[in-house]
Amino acid sequence: MELDYKVGVLGAADVYRAFAVIQHVFSDLDLEKWKALTATAELRNDWLVVKDARGYIRGLCYVFTRSRGVSGLQMEIPIFASVSLFDEQGVARRLFEFAKARAKLEACSMIHFWSGGSKKWSNLAALIEADCLNDGLVYDLSTDSRNALHPILPVKM
Repeated sequence: MELDYKVGVLGAADVYRAFAVIQHVFSDLDLEKWKALTATAELRNDWLVVKDARGYIRGLCYVFTRSRGVSGLQMEIPIFASVSLFDEQGVARRLFEFAKARAKLEACSMIHFWSGGSKKWSNLAALIEADCLNDGLVYDLSTDSRNALHPILPVKM
C-alpha cells in the first residue's frame, strides 16, 4: 500500500521538524548549528525531504554535486534517512526517486551514496570539505531503466 507523501526540498517552515530526524543521525548536531545549516533557501535546497499527509518528515537526505573529472558530475549523498514505523521502504523509495530526478536535472552521471560512518556532524563536514571519501555505493544513472526525468520535480515545500 503506497501512502500519500509529498517530496521536495526542505522548506523554512519544516526546519524544526527536520531537526527531530537529523538529531537521531548526528549526536553532536545541536539546534543552533542545524538552524545555521538551513538558514537560507539556498542551503535548504541541498536537503531533500519526504513528508507524510500530516506534514511529518519521514525521509531526509543531504545532496550536493562534485566534478569527477572525465566522469563528469556526480551527486554526493552523505546522509540518507528513512524514518517510518509502517512504510520505511516506501519513504526510502520516494526519497531515492526524488534524488535521482534531482541528479538528472543537475546533469549528473552518477549518484554516490556514502556508507554509514561517524555519528558526528563535525566528522562528516570535514569529509565533505576534504573530498576524500571513496566508499559507499555508486549508482550509475545511465543504467537506470527510467532514463527520462521522473515526474517528481523539485518543488519548494
